[in-house]
Amino acid sequence: MAVARRPRGMRRMPATVVVVFAAVAALALSSCSDGHIDVRSVPGIGWSSYGGNAANSNFAYPSVPDDLALSWTRPTGGTVTAPVTISATGNVGVTSNATGCNLLVLDQRSGRKNFCKNMREGVSGNAMLTDQYDQPYIGEQTTFLAFNAGGAIRWRMPVVGVPLSAKFADPGIALMVTTQGQILLIDTQTAQFAAPEVRLRPEADPADPLYGYGDCVTNGPRCAVPAPPAVDMAHQRFFLNVWPTGAIASEIRGFSYAEVDGKRTISEMWKAQVPGGVIGPATLSADGSTVYTFSRLGQIVALDAATGTTRWTYDNGGYGFATMTVSPDGLIIPTGVIGAPLTLLRDRGDRAEKVWQRNDLATVSLSALTNSGTAWTVVRDPGKDTLSLTEVSTADGSTERSLTLPDSAGFTTGIAVSASGQIATATNLGEVYFFDSKSNIPG
Repeated sequence: MAVARRPRGMRRMPATVVVVFAAVAALALSSCSDGHIDVRSVPGIGWSSYGGNAANSNFAYPSVPDDLALSWTRPTGGTVTAPVTISATGNVGVTSNATGCNLLVLDQRSGRKNFCKNMREGVSGNAMLTDQYDQPYIGEQTTFLAFNAGGAIRWRMPVVGVPLSAKFADPGIALMVTTQGQILLIDTQTAQFAAPEVRLRPEADPADPLYGYGDCVTNGPRCAVPAPPAVDMAHQRFFLNVWPTGAIASEIRGFSYAEVDGKRTISEMWKAQVPGGVIGPATLSADGSTVYTFSRLGQIVALDAATGTTRWTYDNGGYGFATMTVSPDGLIIPTGVIGAPLTLLRDRGDRAEKVWQRNDLATVSLSALTNSGTAWTVVRDPGKDTLSLTEVSTADGSTERSLTLPDSAGFTTGIAVSASGQIATATNLGEVYFFDSKSNIPG
């Protein structure tokens, strides 16, 4: 059963565009040979998707200001399970399990709502994807939606199941995968298919969108795809955690979406079984050559991205939240269970080695590595239930600085770093925290 295409929707530019951003975006997009500016949607500079980028690597190139301080906090009204994102202009996107307004875009200056939406089941598991025009893309049960920067719906795409956090696959093309195993490449302007759809499970039922959804949290067999894809735009391929129908365990699959005879198509390149099955999303190295994943046996497994063959395994002692942070020079921070020590590994090509471990830090968050030779994470304050945003040196693990999250508890779902070095995070209990340079914070 083919999913019907939706008619073209209207698209508007945001009312306010930062001049510097506009210049950078114009330079990056003016690639057409006829001299026209390419206005197709691409990832916004900043932390524009789940994992910060297409590779799910949680790595940030911008430098974080030396005078970083808490700018504002805001409750979402419900629990938060997906990481926050930060758009090209610094606005924070967050979803929650709140009754009513459960999708929020918050202004970077004060945390006030630019807009909010009452979305259906499934949105709370999604991190927003935003383009260079601050236009969000996100899913709910049965539907994948595109908004303009003001919150008006540009188009809707019917889907089978619940969409996972989306990624850009090419300029003007979004990759959307659902929990029931439907894969779509969508033209972000016209909402038309950019390639024929693929269904990994032939029994997927459009009339039962929440089938298997409860298994997605634990990576159970009824959830065909429990985590977002990792995308390599340079090589036109992506990687998924897939549980095939009737299989005893999940596996990693590599797909190509390159053009064949002038037509874009989605085709499977390889499939790789890992010890005990896969859990969590795939993560890519910066050059696209290596796919990292967690096994249910608590190992980190590195696979050759071109062939799916195993390069090495590392006994991590558990998979924790089954996510990780990877830098371009091969540093890896695995996310442990709540209260786990902060650990830094290095990919040596044929093995992984432990660089250092901070047993005195009780981490409660996925970390973010930076181009400045530091990592940011959230830790539980010693002897307390409160949390602090903490920066450590990747050279030796020493603490650089620590900033309190007032009235915090629980754990955080990740750290987002904006194009100007601002940091946002949210606790699972529903509080958003935004840190900025003191020079940008009103007196």
